[in-house]
This record gives sequence, C-alpha cells and structure tokens, in this order.
Amino acid sequence: MDISNKGSASVWAGLAVSHLLSVAAAQAQGVSFTTRPDFDAGKYPSSVAVGDFNGDGVPDLVVTNDFSNTVSVLLGRRDGSFQAPRSFGVGSRPDSVAVADFNGDGAVDLAVANRSSDTVSVLLGNGDGSFQPAQNFGAGSQPDSVRVGDFNGDGALDLAVTNFYANNVSVLLGNGDGSFQAARSFGLDHHSYFPTSVALGDFNNDGALDLAVANYGCEIVCSTVVSVLLGNGDGSFQAARSFGVGSEPRFVAVGDFNGDGVPDLAVANDFSSNVSVLLGNGDGSFQVARNFRVGSRPWSVAVGDFNGDGVADLAVANSNSDDVSVLLGNGDGSFQAARNFDVGGDPNSVAVGDFNGDGVSDLAVANLSSDDVSVLLGNGDGSFQVPPSLDVGSASYCVVVADFNGDGALDLAVAADTVLVLLGNGDGSFQVPRSFGAGSHPFSLAVGDFNGDGVLDVAVANDFSHNVSVLLGSGDGSFQPARTFATGTYPTSVAVGDFNGDGALDLAVANTAGVSVLLGNGDGSFQPARTFGAGNDPRSVAVGDFNRDGVLDLAVANYSFDNIVSVLLGNGDGTFQAAQSFSAGPSPAFVAVGDFNGDGLPDLAVADYSTDHVVSVLLGNGDGTFQAPRSFGAGNPASLAVGDFNNDGALDLAVANDTSNRVSVLLGNGDGTFQAAQSFGAGGHPISLAAGDFNGDRALDLAVANVNSNDVSVLINTTYR
Repeated sequence: MDISNKGSASVWAGLAVSHLLSVAAAQAQGVSFTTRPDFDAGKYPSSVAVGDFNGDGVPDLVVTNDFSNTVSVLLGRRDGSFQAPRSFGVGSRPDSVAVADFNGDGAVDLAVANRSSDTVSVLLGNGDGSFQPAQNFGAGSQPDSVRVGDFNGDGALDLAVTNFYANNVSVLLGNGDGSFQAARSFGLDHHSYFPTSVALGDFNNDGALDLAVANYGCEIVCSTVVSVLLGNGDGSFQAARSFGVGSEPRFVAVGDFNGDGVPDLAVANDFSSNVSVLLGNGDGSFQVARNFRVGSRPWSVAVGDFNGDGVADLAVANSNSDDVSVLLGNGDGSFQAARNFDVGGDPNSVAVGDFNGDGVSDLAVANLSSDDVSVLLGNGDGSFQVPPSLDVGSASYCVVVADFNGDGALDLAVAADTVLVLLGNGDGSFQVPRSFGAGSHPFSLAVGDFNGDGVLDVAVANDFSHNVSVLLGSGDGSFQPARTFATGTYPTSVAVGDFNGDGALDLAVANTAGVSVLLGNGDGSFQPARTFGAGNDPRSVAVGDFNRDGVLDLAVANYSFDNIVSVLLGNGDGTFQAAQSFSAGPSPAFVAVGDFNGDGLPDLAVADYSTDHVVSVLLGNGDGTFQAPRSFGAGNPASLAVGDFNNDGALDLAVANDTSNRVSVLLGNGDGTFQAAQSFGAGGHPISLAAGDFNGDRALDLAVANVNSNDVSVLINTTYR
C-alpha cells in the first residue's frame, strides 16, 4: 500500500490498553522477539559470508556494501544476535567476499571482489575482529565473485574471480604471506557470457580443484548454461565445457545431493525462478539438470543440512519475493517442495552457520534494499523461527488490543474488509477470526465503553464511506450490528476521550477536512460531528492533556509537505482552540503520545513517512507547546506503538515500517533520546501495530497488521527468557 494516497491507521486505543498493563520493574539491556531479527549493515549489502574473526568460537558475519565501498563486520554473540557493524574500506562497489587465512597466522582474512575498480581487496585479520588496510590486486573487468582454494597444490591459498564484462575467470596464485601473483585469465566458451558466480570442487576425482561458473547475461539470447573448467593441478585450467540449466543462472554452489561421494551442482536461475540441480558423473561431466521451483528471481543458493538427517538441503535467496526458499533434500538428488521464509528487502546473498550454538544450521541473508542482514535461526526440522502470522483473508490496515470477552486474555480487533475479532487463548495464540460489518474500507480502530455497560466497544473510521461505525460489545467477544455516524471525508484515524467532561466517551476523527469531534451521549450514540481545522491532509490523531489544565487536547499528524504536527487545546466543553503548528520530520503520517523523558509531561512521537526513514520526538513543555523535534532512525515508518518493552521504566517505541516488511524497536534512554533501532520481521507491508501481553509473562508483545500479506504478525517478547 502507498501511504501517500491513503493514511496510516490509528492504534491509540491499543496503546492505551498497553499502558494499563501491569509490567514487572526489572532492569534489561535490550529487547528481543521470537521473529526474524535484522541487523544493520552498510549501504546496499550485496554479499554475506561467515567466519570467526575474533577467535571466540562464535560465528561472525562479513557483508559487502555495494554503494559505500566497505565491508561490514558483525561480531556474533552466543545467542544468535550480533554486535553493531564495524566498517573497513575496500575497492569500488564490492560485490562478493570470501573468508580464509591467507598468511598462515591463524587469524581469518578477507578477499573482496570489487566490481567497479577491477580489483580484489585482501584484508588481513588481526584476530580480534579488526582488519588491516586493504591490499588491492588486479583482476579482470568487473570482478563479480571470488572463491578460495589451492589450485597449484603448494599449500598456499589462491583466488578464483569471475569477471563480468571480460567473460572469463581470473586465477591469482597466493604467495602464502597474504599477497598474490598477477592474475591469469581463462576464457569461457561461446555459450557463456557475463559470469557472476564461481564455485569449487574436484569434479573428475583427479585431486585437483576444478571451477564451475554461472553465466548470467543476455546477448543474442539469454544464457542458460554453467561452465566447468577442469583444473590441471598447476594453477591452470582446461577449456570450459557448458551444461544446460535454467534461464539467466545467477549463482552456483557445490554439494553431494545424492550421497554417491561425487560433487554435484545447484544453480539459482534468476529469470526462470528455479534451481537447477546437476548430478555429477565423477569424470567432470554432469547429468541433465532437474529443476525445482523457488521464489521470484533467485540470486543466491547455499547448501546445508537444515533438518539434521544427514542429507544436503538448499537455501535460496529470492530477490523479488523478499524471502528465502528452503528445499529439503531427499538424498537421491531430488528435493521437496520449497518452503519460503520472509527476510528483508531484495535479498541478494545467503550463507549458512550455527549462530546460537545449538548445533542447528541457521541462515544469514544480505538484503540489498533494506540495508541489513536477516538472521533466521533454525529449528532443526527444516523450518526457521519466524513470527506467527494470523490469516485474516484480506488486507489488514489496523490492529488494536483489548479484552473483549472479559476472560483476562487479551484479544485483537483488526480493520480489514470488515472488523475481525481474534480472541486470545492467553498463551500468545489466537482463535479463528470472527467478522463484524462496518462501513466501506474500515481503516482505523479505537476501543472504549461507549454505552457505560462495562463492556468494551469498537469505533471504526471508514475511509471510503466517510463515517464512523460504532460496534457495541456483547461481552462475549461478539458485537451488535454497527451504528454509523457521519464525519468529514476520507477519515483515516479515530481516537477516544471525554472532551466535554460529562463522563461519556467521545470520538475524534482525522479526515481531509480537519478533525471531526463527535460527542457521546453515553448510550452508544453520538451527536453530529463538529469539525476543527488542523494542517493540510490530517492522517492521524492522538489525545493527551498537553497544557496540564485537566482538559483533553488533540495532536494531529498532517501528511502534507508542510511537515507539521497540529496541537488543538481543548476548552473542556467539546470544542477546541485554533490549531498551533509544530515542526516534525518529512511527511508526518502518525502521532503517538508518551512521557519519554520522565518529567511527567506528555511528549509526541511522530512517524515520518519519507525517504528520511525517521521518527521525530517532540518533548512537551507542559503549556501546550513542544520543543524542536529530534530524529531517530527507523525503517519506513507508517505507525507507532508506545510501551516499555524491556521493563526498565523508560518508554520505548515500536515502529511499523511499511515498505521494508519489518518492525523497528527503539529503546528509550529515559531522557527523551532513543537507542539505535533493532529490527524484527513482520508480514508484507506492515502498516499498524499494537502492544499487549498476549501470553501472560508480563512482557509486552506486538501485534502487527500487514496490508499485502493479508495477515497479522504476532511478535512474542523473549527479552527475559
């Protein structure tokens, strides 16, 4: 969904419920959820590899950053998480990295293929996770892939590099001290062009390493072959032979897929969205390829045993579908149907390692467009830890949390084609959704007791029918037929408060005309709307007492290019003063209220839906005015939830990032500043989220509404386990 055309959803009521939850006052340094964690890398990470760079026995990650001319090193922790990245300079547009000890000192080193500078950078490791300045060695034209092996049998490691524009492979023989001899190039045949990947194996069982090359490009026709160059054992190679695969092979990997002791090939075919498996004959030739369907536009394939049966399996990074396909091997060279697991944006490279030391293979995935690395911890049965998703059958625009049936377990209400209610089981799982009608295109929800019967009700802003539906609760998780009340045009956010002090809850609705206020009669009905001006294109409204006069006020995020939040101070009779404007970040899409610096005054947090990818925090002065905003990095923020996710007494922020399919959590420092965002995977285009303790462990969890995947992701907080 493009939020520039519609608005973000309101989850103010869900936030209010989360604030009412009782949470333990325990100190914690971080927060974690049972979901796919993403870890920041550099700009456009294009390749990821695994090694122990500081000698602590825990696998670390190295990532090439295509646009920042660096590699990022993320040192691993024993729980499967990683420290903040450290960057080391390499050549121009690094595209591939290999890990080995090139100078024999026992410390792991790096070799990096730099596409634009026609070089390979070698970074010798210091053994503590840092690296010496890069030494650069010439390769061919636009080197795209690098692998390590001893091609001449002298005990010193050598390099093989595919050169994209030269249509050849360069071999750099190692001197054993971390330096390399001048490159020697070996051409491919006339069927092969634009090589993008090289893999190593002894394909003819003569004791000398051979090369397999994936050829990606198109000239008269698009490539459908891999090239095999048999090694002579002296660092030279025989003429290339070609074997057919799928269309535009992007990446090749080696494994024994049928258990005969002979290396086979697995090839990710970009254009045909499949993996070709070529079983080796043991003489350097290969059988006709068998193709297995994966996700859209696979760019990388890795081999591992993901279910512990001793049979090689495949993991494939699918660039266009933002997921990883896992194909479990049958042991005869065939594979089961792919299971897909969501990762970050535009996954480009996948690597295998045991990141949490449980003896089970995990995955690390470099995501080109979301500038991060996704880590999928393996369960040992061929599946990976991902957020549980609750299918709701249509696009989900908003989610709120409340106990609708009074059983003490929190439930969910979701704005989809209708209002869907998912009753909680109290263990973090939810029952099948029940549907209740509202208006046209319900977009935002809020919760309150509108008729004073002690049972929670739901108010729904209906974007296309220009009204609010009120669904009175029956107390068992069901709702009476909706009653509808007119608002301004295209309402996108609804919030609840008693604006005239009569004890009956009222509604505030952000719409294109401003903010419409509907005073409640106390019986579930509402008076005609009265509209108060805000900024241009109001998208979200939140409630708080910003000037400490005991009367509720309104804050409105205005999505227009004015980049402002409007504050309307209440008069106590259901009317509001003229809006005051306060600067926020670019394109404010959502606003939430919390005391972020512990001074007892309400502050504002604003999701700025723009290329700046920030959340703006405006600290309140207590008189209805706010300080200049401070910005904190997030993903593509569409909405916010406020809560204390690590139970340290300081409010934190959870951010739904619409286009990057993830949730960012920014832990508060208690002074109005926030730590760097931690990212966790959600579904397709998350646009709304709410906080609540879904499994009764006194830690706040998250529910996330996903527009494109038609589901709700539930992220269980595991910080204290």
